[in-house]
Amino acid sequence: MKSWKWASLVMTGALLFTACGEDNREEEANADEETATAAEEADREDWPETVRFAVTGIDGMEELQRRYDVFQDLMEELIDVEFEFFALSDRTVASTAMEYDQVDIVLSGPSEYAQTKAAEPEAEPLLALERDEYYTVVIVHEDSDYETIEDLEGETVGMKEAGSTSGHIGPSALFIENGMEPDVDVELELLGDARVDAFKAGEVEALGDGIRYYDMMVEEDGEGEYRILHEGPPLPQDPFVAAPSLPESFKEEFTDVLFEHEDEVIAAILDHEENEKYQEAQLVEIDDSDYDLMRETYETLGIELQ
Repeated sequence: MKSWKWASLVMTGALLFTACGEDNREEEANADEETATAAEEADREDWPETVRFAVTGIDGMEELQRRYDVFQDLMEELIDVEFEFFALSDRTVASTAMEYDQVDIVLSGPSEYAQTKAAEPEAEPLLALERDEYYTVVIVHEDSDYETIEDLEGETVGMKEAGSTSGHIGPSALFIENGMEPDVDVELELLGDARVDAFKAGEVEALGDGIRYYDMMVEEDGEGEYRILHEGPPLPQDPFVAAPSLPESFKEEFTDVLFEHEDEVIAAILDHEENEKYQEAQLVEIDDSDYDLMRETYETLGIELQ
């Protein structure tokens, strides 16, 4: 009988010890969770309630909302902060908006980033979208006599608007690298959206533009109409640029979240076909020095970045 009572006492004690141990572990887990939550809340204390987001190359609020609404929803879900669109009237406005603290995050073209960095030196490129086959070409008609880029000396080359990475700064760099001074040895005519039609109509002898436009022309008119006279190296990536007013903890979180959810982020951007330039894109780390080519070309062209 005594043995039975002793065994019963031992078992009861063991159960009580186990229960206490479980209670302690649960209390410790709850304490750890509360500590983690408190730390996270402390990190977010200086975060903005609303992040103002802009994209260069898109004019007007309606177009920006239409093309990036899915991306906006995804960012709000992943970071738990409201994202508000900031509309740009043209590609040069981003630098002014960043300089005067009117915008927090800008998805920028390489050329526009160089302008923004000059206007606001504390602006920081966090990461970038690296486009697939993003480089500049000089295009001529198939039956033309031009064999090298130097053969265009004295001729007129159509380009996009001032400051366009693939439609102005990139192709201008190609002529500079080959010893030709723009508007002295070769005439660069900035034609905006009319550049392709002007080239097809023979109003300019060549077209300096991104490879994507050459592919579009071939798709429209078929093989044998145009050829690439000169091909440039890959252009810099499109950076997500953060305003200096954003706290470091937010910038780190934004960067980490985009890398962790890369497929979702790119899919959200590609939800609208007008963003097809990011087909096969990937998120990459970047450095400010990656954009030195943009700065050097601006300087040679005599265009002030600020």
